[in-house]
Amino acid sequence: MQVVKGVEIINQVVHSDARGELVALDQHENLPFPPRRVFFMSVDRPGTVRGGHANSCDEFIVVLKGSVLVEVDNGGERAGIRLEGYDRGLWIRAGILIHLREFEAGTILLVCASELYEDTRHYDRARPDLFRADCHA
Repeated sequence: MQVVKGVEIINQVVHSDARGELVALDQHENLPFPPRRVFFMSVDRPGTVRGGHANSCDEFIVVLKGSVLVEVDNGGERAGIRLEGYDRGLWIRAGILIHLREFEAGTILLVCASELYEDTRHYDRARPDLFRADCHA
């Protein structure tokens, strides 16, 4: 489901049984690009704001625990999406300005990026010229 041009919510399949739950991230199934970098972020302090920049790579964000408000700006449209739970993730294309706010205490985010950190550039405004229209989940 498209939020604004360059940002999509991708529903995740949660496999559940007596042992617990499992969500697999499979390239081009529910992860729209081959990940070159994977990291997690943990936030405990109220009022924390992360992001504040656009990237030259695509990112996929899923909440493992807690919740966060993700504000996105593609240079023409803005939207806020509350992510909570791992049953859906947010695909943010290159060039989208992002702010992460209103973290629930103890929130843990998993982020997959399409490029290594040293190959990624950061911009203080949206860069719609960087959108890659040929990628589809």
